[in-house]
Amino acid sequence: MADFPDHHCPGCATPRKAFPRYPWHFCNDCRESACDRAGRKIIAGNVSASGGFAWRFEEDDPAGAITCRGVIALIRGRPVVLREARFGGIVAEPLTSGPSGMSGLWDLTGDEPRPPRD
Repeated sequence: MADFPDHHCPGCATPRKAFPRYPWHFCNDCRESACDRAGRKIIAGNVSASGGFAWRFEEDDPAGAITCRGVIALIRGRPVVLREARFGGIVAEPLTSGPSGMSGLWDLTGDEPRPPRD
């Protein structure tokens, strides 16, 4: 098995195990701190045991979670993408370019949540 370079969480610099599929993933603590521009905490999770992605604001009713492909949110003021990981769970990575090519994502970085345009 090939060795991968050292990795650290881009939010808090905690050493992390490197994963080639998610080279700049945030640690769980930082991922769980994801919020919108107004500072409302985002709860994200799988729709079922077989996967899928849903999100809601912490103060919202869990039954009102929105199912989609992912969200663009903020971690420590930095734009990130939260989405379903390949074998389940949720992964957060820095938004390294504009949202073009990232269809199905809600954008929570503006004054109001914006649904996907596609």
